Amino acid sequence: MNSEELHISSLIVHIRPEKLQEIEISINLLDGAELITMSPIGKAVVVLEAPNQGVIMEVIDTINALDGVINTGLVYHEFEKLES
Repeated sequence: MNSEELHISSLIVHIRPEKLQEIEISINLLDGAELITMSPIGKAVVVLEAPNQGVIMEVIDTINALDGVINTGLVYHEFEKLES
């Protein structure tokens, strides 16, 4: 029996207000990422789903590298083992 994992994380992303729309599009284009809500002053909640922690960290690094992102903070991380 193979054991796979599902990792789920949530982030708070601080964004320069003039870049909100551009960052929202960029994050939602990332595989396994969804921008859930965003305030007009530049705070966004993002949820990530991935098969392992390494992919989660790669997506966080990608978000941090987007022009207009000030900071990304991991709020929550959970993983479950899936039986296949």
